[in-house]
Amino acid sequence: MDMAKLSADDEMKIRELYARYSWALDTGDTDGYVALYTEDAEATEETSSGTLEVRKGREEIRKLVLKFHERPDFPGHQHQMGQFIYEPDPKGRPDHWQVRSYAWATINRPPAPPHLHWCGHVRDVVAKVDGRWLIAEKDIMGWTGKVLERFDR
Repeated sequence: MDMAKLSADDEMKIRELYARYSWALDTGDTDGYVALYTEDAEATEETSSGTLEVRKGREEIRKLVLKFHERPDFPGHQHQMGQFIYEPDPKGRPDHWQVRSYAWATINRPPAPPHLHWCGHVRDVVAKVDGRWLIAEKDIMGWTGKVLERFDR
């Protein structure tokens, strides 16, 4: 199979994008979080009830993150992503890559020990805009449903 290859430099810049994403989310930096998305980005989040919440454009994505930043019980959350898989953009656009990863969140409120709050997976499409990698599409999903469809149940 002929697979396009992401350059090491671009991979490191995309990894930094994800570090900045988690840092902005977990430290309440709403403006910094929103700035990591393209102007026309689309973010989809699977809610705890299993419905999908879709936000289009930076102002809608601001509303998405504010539902966390404005919660009094949110401080102490730490979001992590890992085991990145980089694939060519499904729509074939230049300077776009699909990135899949595991994702999880802990809550840390000393003196209690930290605990796992959520785990799932993320499918993003990142885009290089004026030399900077940004999130163009984000799907935040629990570790259930379609991702496990190969298993007999």
